[in-house]
This record gives sequence, C-alpha cells and structure tokens, in this order.
Amino acid sequence: MKFKIVLALSLLAMLSNSCKSQQAEKSMNSKQVAQANTSQKNILFIAVDDLKPLLSNYGEAQMVTPNFDRLAEMGMTFANAHVQYAVCGPSRASVMTGTNPDRTKVWDLHTDFRKSAPDLVSMPEYLISQGYESTGVGKIYHKGSSSPGHDGKSWSKPHQLPSPEGNPMFNVYQDPQTKAEMQKLKEEALKKGKKKYGQFSKYIYSKIKPSSEGPDVPDNHYQDAVFADTAIEQMKDMMNGGKPWFQAVGFQRPHLPFNAPKKYWDLYKREDIEVAKFQKLSEGTPRLAFHNFGELRSYSDIPNKIDVGEALPIEKQKELIHGYMACVSYIDAQLGKLLDFLESKNELENTVIVLWGDHGFHLGDHTEWCKHSNFEQATRIPFMFAGPGVEKNQKSNHPVNLVDLFPTVFDLANVPMHPQLEGKSLVPLLDNNPSTTIDVDYAHHQYRRGPRMGYAVRTERYRYTEWHKNDYRSYDSYTEDNIVAREFYDYEKDPLETKNLINEAEYQNIVKDLKAKLKAHLTK
Repeated sequence: MKFKIVLALSLLAMLSNSCKSQQAEKSMNSKQVAQANTSQKNILFIAVDDLKPLLSNYGEAQMVTPNFDRLAEMGMTFANAHVQYAVCGPSRASVMTGTNPDRTKVWDLHTDFRKSAPDLVSMPEYLISQGYESTGVGKIYHKGSSSPGHDGKSWSKPHQLPSPEGNPMFNVYQDPQTKAEMQKLKEEALKKGKKKYGQFSKYIYSKIKPSSEGPDVPDNHYQDAVFADTAIEQMKDMMNGGKPWFQAVGFQRPHLPFNAPKKYWDLYKREDIEVAKFQKLSEGTPRLAFHNFGELRSYSDIPNKIDVGEALPIEKQKELIHGYMACVSYIDAQLGKLLDFLESKNELENTVIVLWGDHGFHLGDHTEWCKHSNFEQATRIPFMFAGPGVEKNQKSNHPVNLVDLFPTVFDLANVPMHPQLEGKSLVPLLDNNPSTTIDVDYAHHQYRRGPRMGYAVRTERYRYTEWHKNDYRSYDSYTEDNIVAREFYDYEKDPLETKNLINEAEYQNIVKDLKAKLKAHLTK
C-alpha cells in the first residue's frame, strides 16, 4: 500500500513537471512570436488611382505637391517604374497578389482573381497569417471584384468605403447646380419605373455627367478626404492592438471625373497650362497601339464621335489638364494628413511606407487620353518607398515593376517571402551605394487589343514591343509567326515617341538584344 502511494505521488509529480514544462514551452513560444512581431514593421500602403508622375518631386516644377516632396525626402523615388497592365483591374490584381497578369488571368475590369486563379492568395491575406492586423479604406482592388467585403479575405478588420457625411447617393459631384439637376433627373427616372440604383443612375448619367468640377467646398465633401480621416482612425485602432499592422489607403482621384475643391483649382492658372507637345499618331506605329479614349468620351461634355488620331479642342484639353492637376494637389493634401499622423505618433521610423499609382494617364499626347496603351504615359507611374531600411532623399532611374512592391515591402518589414511572388526585392537599390544593384535591367508590361496582346520591355533608355495574335499568352508556345507588329522607341533621342524606330539600321543590334529579353520573360 505504501509503495502504491509513493508511486502515485511520483506520477503526480512527473505529470506536474510535464505540465509546467509545456506551459514554459508555450510561454517561450509566445515570447518568441512577440519578439518576432516586434521586429516586424508596420506597413502603410497608399494606392492612387490614375496617378502619373506629374509631381514636383518628379521634376514637374509647375505642380504644387509639397507632401509628395516630403515623402521623397524621406526615402526613394523610382523615376522609371512601370505597371504590368495599364488599366485598373489587371494592374491591381497583379500588385495585390504579387504575380503577373498572365498568372492572375485578369486582363479586364470585371474578372475577379479569386475565380480566374483560385490558387492565389492576396498579400494582405498572407500578412494576417504572419501575425499582422490588416485593414483598408477606399479603392484597393477594382470595384468590379465580385469578392464580398472588397476581397474580405485580405482584411482581419473590415475594409471600409465611407461616403462624405450627409451627401446624397451621387456624392461624386458636389457642384450645387449639377446636384440639383441630378436630383431632378432621379425623380424623373423613378416616375418612369427605374427604381433600382443601376437603372436610375444610368438614366441620369446618360443626360448629365461632367468630366470635371471645382466647387467651393471643404475637402471632406469628396470621398478622398474622408478616406484619409478613416485611415487615421483605423491606424489608431490597430496601434492599440499590440500587433504589427498593414493599412491600405486607396485614393480615387485623379481618376475621372476631375473633381476637387476650388482651392486646388486656384493653385494653377488656366492660361499657363501647356497642352501636350506631340498630338499626332507616331510615324510607323501600328494603329492597334492607339485608341480613341472611350472612358473620357462617356462624359456628357466630351464629343463622343472622335476617331483614333483626332485631337480634342485646345480649350477642353486645358480644362481637363487643369482638373487633373487640381486633383493631384487635392490628393497631396490627404497624403500630408497621413504623414502628419504617423509623425505625431512617433511611428515614422517603425513604418514602411509605399506609394504607387495603378497606371499612368494620357493627357493629350498622341491625341490620347486615359490609359489603355503600352505607351510611356500609360505605363509609367510614381513609385515611392520610405521608412526603416530606406536611405533618405534618393532617386533611381533603374527600370522597376509594380509587381516588385510586395517583395520589397516584405524585405523591409522583416516578413518572410511568400513563394507565390513573381517580382523581386528592390532593397539593394534603396541605399546610397551605387555598387548595390539588382540583376534585372528592364521592366515589363502588356496590353490587349481584342485577340492581340502587346508585350513590352522597358530598359533605362529603350522600349521594345511585340503584338501577338490569336489570343496568345505567355503560358502558350512562343512563335515568330504569331507576331503581327513590333515597336521600338529611344527615349533619349525621342522621348515623345514620335516615330517607331523598329526598322532603323542603327538600332538593329539593340532591337535584337531587347527581343531576347522579352522572349526570355515570356518563356520563363
């Protein structure tokens, strides 16, 4: 009996020690996770719709963008950065998954990568698995995404899309006269039985849809100021949680319509605004490379029957450029609020900041407007990094891709790379040491015209493009017979792309080299 009691006590002691050991191990693991989390940096991810590098820190002296200048002084400005597809849906699906458009299989405004490529995960979704809180406000994915909650899997805290307080359903327009006319048309549509939002909004916009406005209203009468304020509240909430955080902010301007408060229009004089210098189709460039900007033609103050190569009236061009510039300065002010907040919380040194445009924007060059092309004005974007690990006040002309965003951010934030990523980390370029570089010397992009896909590579000086027929994609077999047209431009001698130099004898060795780079990219 005594032996049994001793044995039982021994077993109890062993069990107790085992439990204590497990608890200690569990506590140690928790500490290790906590330590790992403290080494991970916060991430402020700023997307700006339709923003080309028309900014003072990109050398555009006429622009009033002091907060873009401020961000530039805090880190790196990439002056030769390009999107992978110059329209919202494909570009955003690409950057948010860290993969190229032929991997997401998103080549239009309607396809949801969750359906076209269900094996892919979003990078904010991955960050949640790495111990991050993740949330967003505004336009991050394209609005055509069918995933609920603005791709709800991406957020540990719900994404928000707030409207200006007290504004009607049509909060895009704030000019009193326009709002009154829209309300009148809405009532007219309702009487005709058009009671669903899509029905009466279509009725209204078929009759009145200005391409710009500049009423004398506060910033928060438009959505982007509300987005900035909401982002600040979201960051406050996450800062109280003790985890590293990912905050996405998606500004909608300078996307059409070019609407911004009057004070931003007043920063610029219409008479001083210059229109595009080259307003012709490029010599020798295939017609399929151009378009007649259907997006802009959908506005009620723009002539609808315009063919490829026809220019808008000069005064309308100046008005549109003026509106675009006003919108950029409006966004600059919202950027300032975000930077002020992080500075007030002493979080600038603990937060990786990345700012990007989802594509560029034609403002009359080649007679083009909007995006939807493989030309420089459509593919080139502002791309800026700041925070820990980024040398201050740097600028690089090295060609880089938007798909490089998350590899770079993860590197800076001490997050393990996800095997899905197809871009490269740009961290070697983020110091002031010219000897540190990356092994790829070109950016790449593509754009579709019907059954033909144009693929291009852009180096520091040149761009080479091939147009492939028969719905070719890079996962298909590459054949020379499939190529229906080619383009080549020299940005040192011809920065406005006035002539396709593909057949010029002096460039044949360069063309051959760039073709090899493009083929290697398409067949890897």
